[in-house]
Amino acid sequence: MISTEEAILTSLDDASYDRLLSSLLIKNCEWIVTQNTSREVVHNASILVQDGSISQVGNVNAGNVDKEIDGSGKIALPGLVNAHTHLSMTLFRGYADDMRLQDWLANKIWPLEAKLTDDDCYFGALLGAAEMIRSGTTSFVDMYFHMESVAKGVAESGLRGFLAYGLIDLFDAEKSRLERANVQKFYDYVTHLGNPRIRFVIGPHAPYTCSADLLQWTKEFAEKNNTMIHIHVAETRREQADSQKQHGMRVVEYLDEIGALSKNMLAAHCVWLTKSEVKLLAKSEVKVAHCPVSNMKLASGGVAPLPEMFDSGIPVALGTDGAASNNSLDMFETMKICALIHKAHRWDPSVLQAQKTLDLATIEGARALSVDRELGSIETGKRADIILIDANAPNMRPLHSKETVISDIVYSASSGNVDTTIVDGTVLMEHRTLTSLDLPKICAKTQEIATKLMT
Repeated sequence: MISTEEAILTSLDDASYDRLLSSLLIKNCEWIVTQNTSREVVHNASILVQDGSISQVGNVNAGNVDKEIDGSGKIALPGLVNAHTHLSMTLFRGYADDMRLQDWLANKIWPLEAKLTDDDCYFGALLGAAEMIRSGTTSFVDMYFHMESVAKGVAESGLRGFLAYGLIDLFDAEKSRLERANVQKFYDYVTHLGNPRIRFVIGPHAPYTCSADLLQWTKEFAEKNNTMIHIHVAETRREQADSQKQHGMRVVEYLDEIGALSKNMLAAHCVWLTKSEVKLLAKSEVKVAHCPVSNMKLASGGVAPLPEMFDSGIPVALGTDGAASNNSLDMFETMKICALIHKAHRWDPSVLQAQKTLDLATIEGARALSVDRELGSIETGKRADIILIDANAPNMRPLHSKETVISDIVYSASSGNVDTTIVDGTVLMEHRTLTSLDLPKICAKTQEIATKLMT
C-alpha cells in the first residue's frame, strides 16, 4: 500500500524534475542586486549558473544552456536567509493568538506539541518549506522536534536547512542523558544523509530550560564537530528577572560565567540586553538572530539593541520565528517591520536604513551562519541561491533609479512579488508555480493533521 508521503512524491508531474539542471541562464534582468562587498546594483544584466554555482554576472557569454529564464522586468537578488524559525509550527498557525508568552507556551503550545508525530512534523515542514519558497527564503535555521522527519521534508523541498533538535532537560540528569543521545542520533542521521543542503545544528532551547551541564556539553559537542549552536536568549523581561533571582546575574552574564558562550553560537531574540551583555556577546563572537515581528506579537516589551550590536561588531541576521508566533514565515514583512520598529524606537529615521536591513536578510544573515563565503550575495563562485522579484507589479512602480532599488525591495515589495526561487541552481518555483512540492496536497494533509490535533 502506497503511503501518503509516497503519493505526494509520485503524483508530481515528471516534468518538475527538469529543475535539476547543470546550466541555467537568467537573462536580461532589469536589475541585479548583487549584495557584494561594494553593494553593486547592476542594470540590464544576466546571470549564468553552472553546476549550482554562479559562473558569470553582467554581460554573459553563455553558449548552450539547459534552461533559460527571462529576467525582463525582474529584480534578481540573493535568496533570503531566515535565521530563526520552527518550521513544523505552521500546524499551529492562528491557534493561540493574543496571549502572554508563558500562558501561550504552558497552556496551548506545549500540550499540543506533546501530541505531535513524525508524520505531523514532516507535513508541517513541507507546508513551511512551501511558504518560504513562495516568499523568497532559500536558507533557514530551524529548531524543533522530530527533526529526522523535518530533514526529510526539507530535502524534498530543495531548500537549504540548518536543522537543530530542540534540547530541553529541565535540570533533570536522566532527561539530560536522553537528550544528549537524541542529539547524537540526529547528528548521525544528517551525516549519513550526505545532503550538502542539510546541515546539522545543536539546539539547546534556552538557559531557563537547560541545565548548566547540558549547555556546557553543547559547546563541547559543537567545537568537536565544528557545528553551530542555536539557542533562545533574553527573549523577555521575565527571563532576565528569573535569571537574576536564580543565578544572581543576568542571562548573558550567566552563560558567560558557566563558559557556555561560543563563537559557534547563534542566539535568537536577544531583546532584553544591557550594553555590558552586548559586549560579552561580542567578546565571545556570538551571532544574533533578530525576530522583530514575533517579539512584537508576543509583546516582549523591548526592542533588541541592534545599533549597539552593530557598533560591537556582532553579526546580526533576521528571523521570522515560528508561524505560531508571527504568524507567517515572510521575510519581506520581517525586513520592513525591522526597519520601522528601530526607527520608531530610536526616534531616528536613519538608524536602520534600507541597505543595512537588506544586508541582515542576505549577506549578514549568511555571515551569522558562517557561510558568507558561499551564500548571501550574487557573485562568481558562490552557490546559486537567487530569487527574482516582479518589478512590474503595481506596488513596485515607478522604480526611479538604482539608488532606489534597495528601498523599493525593503519598503515596497511583498512576498507576493517573488516570481522565481532558485537554490543551488535548481528552480524550486517559476512564475509563482512550485516545481518541487505539490502544494494542494500538502495543504489538504496539514489541514487534516491540524483538525486531529485540536480534537
